[in-house]
Amino acid sequence: MLPTIHNGDQLLVDFSKKEVKNNKVYLVQNGDSVWVKRVKIEWDGVELISDNKEEYRPIRISADEAQNLQIIGQVVHIGHSLI
Repeated sequence: MLPTIHNGDQLLVDFSKKEVKNNKVYLVQNGDSVWVKRVKIEWDGVELISDNKEEYRPIRISADEAQNLQIIGQVVHIGHSLI
């Protein structure tokens, strides 16, 4: 799948949307790492998925480690520069 977000894109993040709905795109923090990924809740943890699967493999986070995962907000809009 091609990337949804390209280098230089501007993201609009709704900081009020912190409740995860499967396969929506979120700004996520875990310790010093911050990602923009699709979030999939599973029975044994969380999977952070990139649309650009050829470049980035899914990140699996166990249920215990997911306690430290912070959903900063949901990405609701992506803007591309015309220049």
